[in-house]
Amino acid sequence: MKRIPNLNGIWLAGLLALAAAPALAADGLSAHHAWVRAAPPMARMLAGYVTLKNSTDQPVRIVGAESPAFDAVEMHRSVIKNGVAHMIEQDSVTVPAHGDFGFAPGGYHLMLIHPKHALRVGDSVNMTLRLKDGRTVSFKMPVRKANGAAMPKHMQH
Repeated sequence: MKRIPNLNGIWLAGLLALAAAPALAADGLSAHHAWVRAAPPMARMLAGYVTLKNSTDQPVRIVGAESPAFDAVEMHRSVIKNGVAHMIEQDSVTVPAHGDFGFAPGGYHLMLIHPKHALRVGDSVNMTLRLKDGRTVSFKMPVRKANGAAMPKHMQH
């Protein structure tokens, strides 16, 4: 009997390389380490995270986001007030010149509202950020489990 080589390791290495590669759309603005937190199949809200890097001499303002996988995408910031975590919708966020801005657990995040279908670990969604100057940045966000970053208790909208 002829053995078929196990290509899972090669496939996984290629997938990891693609996930780590930055997405570049708007000149000088790139998206890195994008991901969506896995949630139960019936979840109506999910959270997305990404690090944006600006290699230009000017700040870049993000004024909106959208994804065909969700009814709506909003930019939120988590804050603790009187011991209770709250999420505050943001009209815009700014990536500083020659700097970066992170949508990360426990801080700013993309609130992904009403997924159009259940998402599982290993799936990915397309995301587009709208810039104030009319340009867009598009990238893929793989769905994965959180690596120990817990959501604050008593989270309120």
